[in-house]
Amino acid sequence: MAMSDLVLFNVADGYAEALLRGLRKGIINDQTYTALRNTTNLKDFKAVLMDTDYMDYLKDYNEQDTSSLKMLLKIKLADEIEHVQSVAGPDLDKFIEMTRHKYMIDNVINIVEGAKNKTSNVIIKSRSEPLGFLPEIEGLLNLDVKKIDELYEDVLIDTEVGFYFSKFLEEFLSSSDVKNVNTINNYLQEIKPEKIKNSLKKIWFEHFYFYCQTLNSTTREIMEDLLKFEADCQAIQIVYNSLAYDFSANQEAERKKVIPNFGYLYPDITFDIVKASTFDQLKEKLRPYPEYYNLVKDVPDPKKAEEFVLQSGLKTIDDVMFEESIKRYSIAFEQQFHYACFYSYIKIKEQEIKNIIWLAEMISLDKDAGSKLKKNYILPFNY
Repeated sequence: MAMSDLVLFNVADGYAEALLRGLRKGIINDQTYTALRNTTNLKDFKAVLMDTDYMDYLKDYNEQDTSSLKMLLKIKLADEIEHVQSVAGPDLDKFIEMTRHKYMIDNVINIVEGAKNKTSNVIIKSRSEPLGFLPEIEGLLNLDVKKIDELYEDVLIDTEVGFYFSKFLEEFLSSSDVKNVNTINNYLQEIKPEKIKNSLKKIWFEHFYFYCQTLNSTTREIMEDLLKFEADCQAIQIVYNSLAYDFSANQEAERKKVIPNFGYLYPDITFDIVKASTFDQLKEKLRPYPEYYNLVKDVPDPKKAEEFVLQSGLKTIDDVMFEESIKRYSIAFEQQFHYACFYSYIKIKEQEIKNIIWLAEMISLDKDAGSKLKKNYILPFNY
């Protein structure tokens, strides 16, 4: 990065980066995880967490369930990011906001799915992602599902995720023989919300990747590496998960619909692995690429998932991919004057929340400290 760029970064975002690196010191370490593992009930578990940066958010936690604990931890993360964003310069503010679009998509689809299933607004809100808060949330909750097409026309057109819906509908119309309003209305009524979410997230992911190409050289370099690896992991995981079912004639095309159109493996290797019809084929196609082959070589065959015993200590494909990803997010902190550390912080804290909830659930199941299950958490900055 040129000296002039360093000066400009410091002027605009030096304070925000310093604030973030201060927050990093609050990330839970192995000593705290060991203390959490050694507790025998959620009351003691809470007592350990009260000695961490989560203290102020856990005062009213009732120690009865893990779902409310999870929401409190997510709210703390959202508050931290909101505070960082409030002191960010225009470019960093946009970067963080675009990172949050992914969670806004989750919230919109959560509301649509809840409305279709006639789920109460209280439950819908309890499933929301605090990082994806939308001012229009109340309007979405009052949506009439009989006119679900109006979700886009009347509400989402004014929100930040409206762009992704627009692209989604454009892609649908480009592949449809009949192009009119009724076609869109019928499609939105019939398609499963989960399918819309997968398409929207693919559009967001690609858009975010290309946006990062416009940022300063250090941010561009680190984010390109992080996002390309994420895209490759998504491609592998989509193929892996679909192998649990019998291979069908249109499965290759269906896989391609949700796989990001970028990555280190894209396009040649990506388009090769989507042809795999067995787990052995997937592994063989990845064998020439050790970095990716190591992600799948020791995980269970998805067709034999029922034979996988959690207590065995074996790792799932999620475990392996999360471990490698967290290492990469941690390394992003080794350099300064870039935005990738803000993205990485969110990812590391999300994993921390998963770790805490996993341990809390094990305690609820009365697992002892020596259980292999209690060791199933991922530490950042451990490389």
